[in-house]
Amino acid sequence: MHARYLAAFAATAGLLVLAACGGGGGGTPVTSADDTPTPTPETGSAPQVDSNRIRTADSEKTLQSAGSVAESLPRFGSVTQSSNHDANGVTTDRVSAAFDGVGMAVTVTRADASTLTLDTADAIEDTGSVSDTLFRIPGGARTLRVWGTANVADRGATLSRLAVSAANSDSADWLVGGYWLHIAGQNLLAATPTVTGAELGAFVDGPELGPQPANLPVNVTARYEGLAAGAYAAQYGSALANANGVAPGSTEIGEFEGVATLTANFTDNTISGCIGCKGDTLLTGVFEDSATGEQNTFTATPTDYQVRLGAAQIRPDGTFRVTDVELSSAELHADLQRTGIEVTEQRGSWGGRFSNIPVATGEPRLVAGTLGSRVSYS
Repeated sequence: MHARYLAAFAATAGLLVLAACGGGGGGTPVTSADDTPTPTPETGSAPQVDSNRIRTADSEKTLQSAGSVAESLPRFGSVTQSSNHDANGVTTDRVSAAFDGVGMAVTVTRADASTLTLDTADAIEDTGSVSDTLFRIPGGARTLRVWGTANVADRGATLSRLAVSAANSDSADWLVGGYWLHIAGQNLLAATPTVTGAELGAFVDGPELGPQPANLPVNVTARYEGLAAGAYAAQYGSALANANGVAPGSTEIGEFEGVATLTANFTDNTISGCIGCKGDTLLTGVFEDSATGEQNTFTATPTDYQVRLGAAQIRPDGTFRVTDVELSSAELHADLQRTGIEVTEQRGSWGGRFSNIPVATGEPRLVAGTLGSRVSYS
């Protein structure tokens, strides 16, 4: 077996979902940042919407939906992983994306055929078009654009973060990814909203992710590196709250971003990796004090959180998925040892698929996927 090192020009399309919730979570240990973050979105032309108010309209339901993602395996077509899954744990939502070179429309179809629409026409944040240094897809210069969207209706609100990497020389060469949070209810922007449910999901899609399967090489090790980002939710149980000096039941809801590093072994056809093992994992979101109701926002806070992605078997069509994900933090682990708090639950799922476009040496030029992770402390 010989190895090919593709990290300099291969990519993961990593808008992935991280659900760190349950009896505890959160905390913001600080290390130094050495990776370029996603461009900071600027305010778009759409009316301003307080997205943090929607996220925290019922934090408990948002936490429950985040935890459910960890129990869901990705569904293929595009790669989709959400809080809605069947008895076998496979995600029941289906996602299809359309990109016209300027904007994007994404349709989330549930098992009952009802739909959610994530549309850049509803953007409340927009980076504009910049050179893509994050997806790291080989094959020439590319453009990156990231939107935050909000669609508020009478009986619900949907937030999303959507990103696209598009080749400058080929309008058919694009890859999109993102996550959505749907809050069902009424008066979601009011002081006393009525929330009846929450759904959370993540996806990646693009012409090279199907339906034509990837042509897998043999006896080669390929290493991939690229952007990983998504949503997370955390709640401080009594033990962790006391250790951090906050009120039990306080919550964090927001977004994470880091670098995914994956290794595909095409001899035994397995893939594994890590998010946050290279550089910091950055957290942006809102902390809500359960005792006072006071909210504080934070932006691009560096942490040492790492998400280990356990080995998954690569199928002949280039797809893979496995229930083997572990969230860790050296600083948090030190705090747990100091206070005697123990991890009581650790589970998760991840999966994805390889591109059907190879590089010159035969390896798929990118791999894209989703994940969910759940950890609890007491």
